[in-house]
Amino acid sequence: MAAVHVRFERGTLALDGPGVESLPGVLWDPRTVGYRAAAYRFTALAAHLDALGAELGGDLRRGWEAHPRADLELGLRSYQSQALVAWSAFDRRGVVALPTGAGKTRIAIAAIASAGLPAAVLCPTRVLATAWRIELERWLGGPIGMLGDGEHRVERITVMTFESAYRHMDSLGDRFGLLVVDEVHHFGCGARLEALEACAATARLGLTATAPPRGSVPAERLDDAVGPVVFELGFRDLVGTHLAPLTITRVSLKLDAEERALYERGARRFREMSSAFRRAYPGADYASLARALGETAEGRRALRDHGRAQELASFPRAKRRFVYELLAEHQEDRSIVFTAFAENAYCVARDSLIPVIAAETSAGERERILEHFREGRVRAIASARVLNEGVDIPDARVAIIVAGTMGDREHIQRIGRVLRPAPDKRALVYELVTADTLDERRARTRGTHARGATAGISTIGTRPGDERRADRPHLALVR
Repeated sequence: MAAVHVRFERGTLALDGPGVESLPGVLWDPRTVGYRAAAYRFTALAAHLDALGAELGGDLRRGWEAHPRADLELGLRSYQSQALVAWSAFDRRGVVALPTGAGKTRIAIAAIASAGLPAAVLCPTRVLATAWRIELERWLGGPIGMLGDGEHRVERITVMTFESAYRHMDSLGDRFGLLVVDEVHHFGCGARLEALEACAATARLGLTATAPPRGSVPAERLDDAVGPVVFELGFRDLVGTHLAPLTITRVSLKLDAEERALYERGARRFREMSSAFRRAYPGADYASLARALGETAEGRRALRDHGRAQELASFPRAKRRFVYELLAEHQEDRSIVFTAFAENAYCVARDSLIPVIAAETSAGERERILEHFREGRVRAIASARVLNEGVDIPDARVAIIVAGTMGDREHIQRIGRVLRPAPDKRALVYELVTADTLDERRARTRGTHARGATAGISTIGTRPGDERRADRPHLALVR
């Protein structure tokens, strides 16, 4: 086969040469009157041409001079070393799935050092981007680039938020031979997937605590863009050994009479319309139901009232009082309170005089709060979603899960916030559930992710089906 020439162009590969139309992933682009492929197809294209013995003009790999390092004393645990070996065995492509606190960052740093390639590290939040930069500087030295949180500096190793990668990878995607994607499950839904597709890196490592189920559409997307799951362990494999011992307590609480009347009034019409829709369209999903209801004024009113009922079930008066009591009981422990909505987190903060970390919290304020938390000057933090994942809070021992809106993955991530090991530490998780509401149904129907992750972990206190219910149960019920 004659030489094929490739050039990176706005997140894609423009190809010239005889037979390029038969190469994997190559399509005709009538706008530019030429053949083109997404940048992430470079791995398959290069491997195909290498196998044919064909020359590749403009080979992007020539710009990724490798400088592997064997001098780092990372002290990897046995399972971390096994994960690294598994990733290497899959041609440095794949996803490592480990619980929060199991040291996925350490594995990624070892991968960056062993590959020695220019690397881009993608992560979902500014908080996590800052944490990554600190760890990379600690182990690999600088300079470490940063795209996001008001910074735009590209270096051989560069950290990017997902949003920054989405905006800039089309111009930077040929500069990195290794792509590390933290919390990679976010891309399984297809959102911002172009950030991965616009990067030509041949080595790819995804990190997650909650990999999508095998065979699902999200799993197939990640397999194509990053690689398959090459190594996986759950909570039950590490709790009590490499992670802190854990006790989960579910506490059932009731709406008071006024709240119950408001809840039933808000939920009734939605239930009726939902039942009628599902009878007419068996197997339809919630998105289809919401679209159908949104087409009429009555349906929109039902959706609005249903939302209000959910908000009420997420944070009734009994939950608010009980959170106050729990924080008083654990005033010597560092605790995190997770709510479904930001306004609920602010209520908790006012009641117990603790800080809130929310989406609008500035980077500087966020870091001050976390630093005071680590030093013990702040005993508890309230948050809705910002602390769900990716934030290293090694001293947190108690998690109070007031409510959630994002299902199993959110629940597992929140539990993981308190599992980082420490001497003589036992992690405590309180899950508060509002009886006879949607809140309780969500708790009872947690999917395979949540059941698998918590299998084998002692659960004390109330149990689904025989909960002790009270407007204000004494703490002795759940100790």
